[in-house]
Amino acid sequence: MANKEFVSLNELAKQSDINKSKLAYYVSLGLIRPNTVVGKMQIFKKSEVLHTLAEIKKWQDKHKSLQQIKVKLDSARK
Repeated sequence: MANKEFVSLNELAKQSDINKSKLAYYVSLGLIRPNTVVGKMQIFKKSEVLHTLAEIKKWQDKHKSLQQIKVKLDSARK
């Protein structure tokens, strides 16, 4: 089960050691984005989100705000 490519926010929280409420906040800011929504459940591609979370951590370590990080992520996604 740990090797699933697509995961829910709950599974992502367990696998990334980041609590679900923080991940939900990142979703609300647009820092991480679900690949699809099934009913009310957001589904994420695990490898993409884990990479994005590593990028967020890197920028936070450099004392960037979440808004600044969002701008950097958005420009990288284009």
